[in-house]
Amino acid sequence: MPPPLLLRQYNPRILTLIHHLLTTATGRTLLVFTLLYLLLIQHCRQTFYRDPTSFFFDPHRGYERIYSGHRQRQAESFIQNANFSFKNASIPLNQNPTMCIGIATVERSGDQYVPRTMGSLLDGLTEEERRQIHTIVLIAHTDPHRHPSYAEPWLHNLASRILLYDTADMKQLEQLKEMEKDKDYRRKAIFDYTYLMKTCIDSGASWVAMIEDDTLAVSGWYPRTIKALDDADAKSAAWLYLRLFFTEEFFGWNSEYWPQYLLSSFLIVAMVGGILLLLRQVQHLVPLANGTILTLTFLCTPACILLYFMAGRLSMRPMDPGVREMPNFGCCAQGLVFSLTSAAQALAKLNEKGFGFVDMILEEWANEERLTRFATIPSLLQHIGGHSSKGDDIGVGQPLSVAERIFSFGFELYSQQGSHVIHPSDNR
Repeated sequence: MPPPLLLRQYNPRILTLIHHLLTTATGRTLLVFTLLYLLLIQHCRQTFYRDPTSFFFDPHRGYERIYSGHRQRQAESFIQNANFSFKNASIPLNQNPTMCIGIATVERSGDQYVPRTMGSLLDGLTEEERRQIHTIVLIAHTDPHRHPSYAEPWLHNLASRILLYDTADMKQLEQLKEMEKDKDYRRKAIFDYTYLMKTCIDSGASWVAMIEDDTLAVSGWYPRTIKALDDADAKSAAWLYLRLFFTEEFFGWNSEYWPQYLLSSFLIVAMVGGILLLLRQVQHLVPLANGTILTLTFLCTPACILLYFMAGRLSMRPMDPGVREMPNFGCCAQGLVFSLTSAAQALAKLNEKGFGFVDMILEEWANEERLTRFATIPSLLQHIGGHSSKGDDIGVGQPLSVAERIFSFGFELYSQQGSHVIHPSDNR
């Protein structure tokens, strides 16, 4: 059928529909709601682009390193200065440190992250805070000279101890060489973690912080962590660890809770319908036609509920800052702090398993034993690794690798002084 005939056939219907929208209460209600709804969608697009749980999340803007770029420059400057400083910057080692920081590091193809990790952990600390910290860096190679940082002055100047494998234990050394040759990452990673953790426990420190070598610490992380540990102790007499890093990506509208979400949605629809029917009883105040009630109840209300879920859980129900329990969805093992007691228990469990991923082993064990786990909100660490040392970071169909998507969005909202968290809308 030629286009003019189509227009002549359908124009009356379109005109009738427009007339209905403009002249009836139901039509005007639907028209106003549609305009407001489109404005809300645009608002969501402009506001919630940094929320990984949101339909409006934009990875090109969401993964922007707002604060960590600044913090990396501070860490790099600190390391450059450390290359020309004396051992531990003239600060004597404490025989009874408050915290032992264990960092296992391996050679990366291309960029080495561990200098920035160490620089961010130590930059900005007072002399007294430096005395409280015992840093142990494990060069996780049977030949330590493979690691570029091993020959650099900053490492020897800043680390309290550079840990190497025990060359006297030939059997163990041969096993480690086999793991390296076979790229048996899941077995070697557990060995490195337990070897380093045991050394930290033996240091006599009150707290054991296991930090990965591709992380970045916020300025002032140490006093915040000490306060967080005190808060955790006040909340629970026995707990497994304090998490310094987590990615918000897994805190969306998880399927485990959909029955609850669905029930709440039905109740809201029923409540809106009930309120509208009640209002109609007062005819002289609110005259409502059946069509208006049906439109508001079964079209507008579900549309608003849908937009609520599309906006994202973290945008609609943001996490309260501070120390909070995190029994589910916490990822990954970039930074965990243990007491001496819980470190010894975790060490025994990891030694018992001997194979796998540290975070998965600890989470499975904690779930079985119902162990309390805490996290600092927002994260005090950021993951800066672009490629996994385990070689399993290719994200199929993704603009970023798996390693790059292990990311703390809250960390990037610190101010440049690291003193407070700024509002997401300030970064548009």
